[in-house]
Amino acid sequence: MWWGVAVFNPLLSFLSLGVMPLSTINMFKNTVLSKMALVVGGHTFETLVTLDAFIVLSGAVLTAYVGINGLIRRLASDRVVPPFLLHENTWRGTNHWILWGYFAVATSLVLVLRGDVETLSGVYTYAFLGLMTLFGSGCMLLKYKRAALPRDVIAPWSACLTGVSLVIVAFFGNLMGDPTVLTYFALYFSLVLAVVFVMLERLFLLRLVMYALQRMCPSRRSKAGESATTQDKGTGAMGGRTIVRAMREIADTSPTVFFAKHCDLPLLNKAILYARANEHTSHLLVVHVSTESGVQAMADEEDGKNVETLAESVAILDRIYPKLKIDFVHVAMHSGEFGPAAIEWVSSAYGIPKNMMFMKQPSASFPHSIATLGGVRIVTG
Repeated sequence: MWWGVAVFNPLLSFLSLGVMPLSTINMFKNTVLSKMALVVGGHTFETLVTLDAFIVLSGAVLTAYVGINGLIRRLASDRVVPPFLLHENTWRGTNHWILWGYFAVATSLVLVLRGDVETLSGVYTYAFLGLMTLFGSGCMLLKYKRAALPRDVIAPWSACLTGVSLVIVAFFGNLMGDPTVLTYFALYFSLVLAVVFVMLERLFLLRLVMYALQRMCPSRRSKAGESATTQDKGTGAMGGRTIVRAMREIADTSPTVFFAKHCDLPLLNKAILYARANEHTSHLLVVHVSTESGVQAMADEEDGKNVETLAESVAILDRIYPKLKIDFVHVAMHSGEFGPAAIEWVSSAYGIPKNMMFMKQPSASFPHSIATLGGVRIVTG
């Protein structure tokens, strides 16, 4: 695709300069291609180019809807945006809230800008450059934190640094052109960021609401120095029980899974700290996968000791972290060891989405690629 962009965009620019003066290009800057077609081939050619442009742009809009649908579905399953967006239409089986939401955001931007195509393209430019910066920064972060992670393509540091530097230069170049465009971009970016922040910190925000209600709207009995009513028992605030129920629903939505190969207390502790810091969950399953032959050989030494020690370590960690229920699960596979089949079985048996499963960074000898694991996250090196 980038070859096509590198060839056709400059070529069309040169062709336009070859058939039209610069003053005409500036006058028809929003419809340069159709004007060029009119000059070169007359009204028939102009109509053909216009229809072709309409079809191409229609495909771009369709691609945008397909892309945003997949993106928001993944973000919702990762609990980064509200889960109601995953609701499917009973008629067509589509995620209608995502499609209507994207339509509303895109339409509102056009209305706010009063159809100003130039300003709209500037907002898109900032969004695109920001995305390219995140791609490059994410690549460098992976190279630094997960250098040993198996991958098909290895980008050199020089390429990452050069790419990010050029994108930043382009960002400031657009900023110098029309700084007011950044205001609209910042407004919409802030709204999206606010939604993500509320989702990631909703338990903390509910605790703040509970604290405020305890100070401003204490329950009648607690205000009088007596025991709380049944409705507000243990909260000290009117409506506190509803907030506590909401907090429990968030924490009990789905347990998380960490796949452990050996008994490594520091590694298990890092996985627990990750789950506590990044996931709204009250239940963590530590899963160890082995073959049936390994189970039969359990009485013999290493395998048996490893599973037994791992179970004991999980029990100790369960006592250390009383707010998080930690259970140990030993899965014996008929054939093969840890891989996509084992992950699929754990997901279906316990009803846990694969994106709620974590594992250590696999070694170079791991026979499966990360993409075949169905969205299992690498949370530690």
